[in-house]
Amino acid sequence: MEKTRFKPTPIPRERRRNKCARFALTNSRGEAIEVMVRDISSKGLSAAALGVAPALNEVVRAQLEDGRELWGLVRWTEGNLFGVEFDTNA
Repeated sequence: MEKTRFKPTPIPRERRRNKCARFALTNSRGEAIEVMVRDISSKGLSAAALGVAPALNEVVRAQLEDGRELWGLVRWTEGNLFGVEFDTNA
């Protein structure tokens, strides 16, 4: 088969919203973690900590502008950058 005829099957992935906003997450001890959110979706977010990033596998809480509260788990860190996967079972 010729390469030109190959059409990859798209893998549906939720669209992320780029959002550059100041945001305060709270760690499991109730301490605020000041961050700048890079992008966010219903499944998680990636952010840059303004200080030390939360630890890998740490539980964090996000208070959304509409009053909802989301809990999540830090899934990756790289310097002061990190990603959170939200608990979507709630």
